[in-house]
Parts: sequence; C-alpha cells; structure tokens
Amino acid sequence: MLADLGGNDQYSAELAAQGCGYFGIGLCFDVAGKDEYYLYGDGQGFGGVGGGVGVLADYSGDDRYKAEPYSKVFNRGDYHSNMIINGNSAQGAGFGRRGDGTDGHAWAGGLGAIIDISGNDHYLSGNWTLGCGYWFATGIAFDGAGDDIYQSCYFTQGSGAHYCNGILIDEGGNDKHELYETAGAALGFGWDYTNAFLINIGGNDSYKAKMISMGLAQIRSNGFLFDIGGDDTYALGQGTPGLGEATYRDDYRKPSKLTPYYTYCNSFGCFIDIGGEDRYISFSDSAGAPHSRAADKHIWLTPAPNNSSHGAGNFGIGIDIDSGIISELEKWK
Repeated sequence: MLADLGGNDQYSAELAAQGCGYFGIGLCFDVAGKDEYYLYGDGQGFGGVGGGVGVLADYSGDDRYKAEPYSKVFNRGDYHSNMIINGNSAQGAGFGRRGDGTDGHAWAGGLGAIIDISGNDHYLSGNWTLGCGYWFATGIAFDGAGDDIYQSCYFTQGSGAHYCNGILIDEGGNDKHELYETAGAALGFGWDYTNAFLINIGGNDSYKAKMISMGLAQIRSNGFLFDIGGDDTYALGQGTPGLGEATYRDDYRKPSKLTPYYTYCNSFGCFIDIGGEDRYISFSDSAGAPHSRAADKHIWLTPAPNNSSHGAGNFGIGIDIDSGIISELEKWK
C-alpha cells in the first residue's frame, strides 16, 4: 500500500502500478491535493489473475488520470482500434486470462477499482478502461462530486466482454462522457454474458459515441445506462445499435450444435433518463439530426414487438420520463 495524505502529487509509472494486484492486493491512496497519475497499462485500479485486487482511491482535489492511449508512445495496440489505440487495462479494470483461443489455459480475473470522491476530474485512456471487465472479472469506476470529463475509446466507461461485470458510477456534477477514434462498446455495453452499468446522478451531462453504446446488450448480456436528473445530451452514430437495445441473433431462437446455450438465456438492454429536458442526436461525419427512436418524454422498445427479431428472451427498452415508478420494468421482475 502507498498512502499520501496531502499535497499536489505526481505519480508516473510504466506497467503494473498505482493500485495493481495479481494473486494479491495493491492499493494506492491519496487524500488531498491536485494530483496527476500516468502509466502505460495494468494499473490505476487493476485486478488481475489469481483473485487480484487493485484499487486507486483519491479523496479530494481536481485530479488528472492518464493511461497512455497511443501505441506510438508505448505499444499495447488493440485490434479493436486498428492497433492505433492501446489496450490499457486500467482505471478500474478487472482482467482474466482467456485461453480458449491459444493454449487452453484460462484463469479468472480479479477486482479493479478507481475511486475519486470529490473534485473536477479528468480521465484519459484508450481501451479496456473506466469500469471495464474481461473474462470472469469485475471493473469499477466511481466518482462522487464534481464536473468530470471521461475521454476514452473502446470497451470502456461501464462495459465488458466475456462473463464479467463493468460498472461506472458518477454521483454528481456536469459530466462529459466522450469517445474518440473507433468510439464504441461503451457507456453501458455488455458483450457475451456481461453485466454492464453506467449510472450518473445529477447534473447536465453529455454522452457521445460512434457505435454500439448506451444501454446495449449483445450476446446474452445485460447493458444499462441510467441518468437521473439534469438536461442531458446523447449523441450516437447514425444507424448503430444502442440507447436501450438488445441485438438479435438467429441462434437465440434455434439452438446451434456447438453453442446451444445461447438459446436458453436472456439478454436485456436498458436505457433510462429521469428528469430534465434531454436531447437525442443521431450523427454522421457531416451532420446531426434527431434520433429516429429516442426522444424526450418518450418510451421505445428495441426490438419492437412487431419486429421479427422480437422475443427469444431478447429485450430492449428505452425510457425518458420526468419522475416516478417505471411500471414497464415490472414485466422483467
């Protein structure tokens, strides 16, 4: 454990630092001051194999967290972003070892968490960050009060893949959730038996993604984006799934010989905005327009009941409401 009780501090490392655990527990605590954290990967709250627990917790101050996003600086290039952007495994990430595509030896991951209680904070990273899980692991990012900026790329900000949990919670302030480069698989996105949550309470918040984001469930996952209070803006790339949706596959209805379990499970994509005057934008490279389904004070189902892909244990709902109990959720008790 490293504990710093005051002052404006700078933390710099390459790999496996600033709250990183493999087969053990690594803790990095800072109580006060305007602090800066920088590393290449595997840290800033990273839980690896062997039940590893890694936590970075900062109590107060306007802090900056950076996990190097560009492979030209240090090469951890990820194919989800054409090897331009790094897979950091940082800022609240839990990671296991997947072996089915290589030597067959798999190992469950641990618990990674980044926690910041107050201050106007800035988070910058690449892929697999900010409340992200992978392969039987849990990643958590929690921020309390303050106007915060989250900038990252892919598989990030409350997301995950393959039997895991990815959670981002922000409890106050006017926050910006921005994705760049390939800009997707985020903001409450679950892939392959993942539970993914992005929960934002209070403030006028903005969200932007090019693709597959914002309360989206794919491959029998559960993906949630909840924003409670404030005048919020949601900008999602034109023609991409998201905003309370569960995408459909044929083997959900008819079992395949090799993967019959997809037929016997459920998926749930859920988007809920409570309160405020909200905007929903569908954008291309050149311009933006009102979203075709999502709108302020409106409820939508995707897939819709009259769509051929509806059913088969596959449910998607989007709700924008002023206040109150959402009775439509009772059907999934």
